[in-house]
Amino acid sequence: MNDAPTLDSAPGELLYVSAFSGFADEWDLYAGQQSAKIVDEQLELTVASPQTATWSAARHPFRDFDLTVRATASQGPIDNAFGVIFHASDRGEGDCDLPAIILCEADRLLPLAGAALRQLLPATDSRGHYAFLISSDGYYSLWKTEAGISERESDWIDSPHIRQGLGAENTLRVVARDSAYRFFINGAQVSVCIPKNETATSTFSYGECIDGDMLDVYQDARHPTGKLGLIAQSTATGGGGVGVRFDNLVVLSPTAPGDEDAKA
Repeated sequence: MNDAPTLDSAPGELLYVSAFSGFADEWDLYAGQQSAKIVDEQLELTVASPQTATWSAARHPFRDFDLTVRATASQGPIDNAFGVIFHASDRGEGDCDLPAIILCEADRLLPLAGAALRQLLPATDSRGHYAFLISSDGYYSLWKTEAGISERESDWIDSPHIRQGLGAENTLRVVARDSAYRFFINGAQVSVCIPKNETATSTFSYGECIDGDMLDVYQDARHPTGKLGLIAQSTATGGGGVGVRFDNLVVLSPTAPGDEDAKA
């Protein structure tokens, strides 16, 4: 279990920063077909096999935060997914736990373009977390994981704010305050498609959120605190060989509701 103190401070103050040069001991690093390593003072996540994902988390847990990070897909297909994991809680006894690489199967594990994914995660896998993802072909989505089971909270939505293609740099931002979450891509806030029925699956088609609402703020209190991390994954349709580099991760204490828009 993680015994590091939860980081918090006055609104707008710096909580944490990582340029990934000299911060290797604060992140989960590992080698193999799914790897997390420091390359050229950036955190590089690589996924060799189709339908797999890997991620790395920082040591400290956070409650309220305002996180920004630069992400660049450096290799592999543009049919990929990568982004930010947040409020990741430690595994409990009886949760998914296999040697070296964690394999947690589910009926739906972070699909992209309808492809079901299986996640191969490092030994620091969490009991639960959220994930805000984008793809190099121009889509974004929101996911929630409970005990190794990942469900789509907001369907894949195409966005003109995403810079597409390999080598394109995108700045991702997630703001969490009192179990309310806002999401930004390259300075623009994006809305999520949340079903009216909480047991339904989010569906976005032809520019419309089907049987749901497009919300600027996502509300959920099931994971109020936890670690922050970065994730990269491959798909069945795109195949393996995905590589993503992350740089300049900055975490601030969030300001009052509404004020964060001016900082995007």
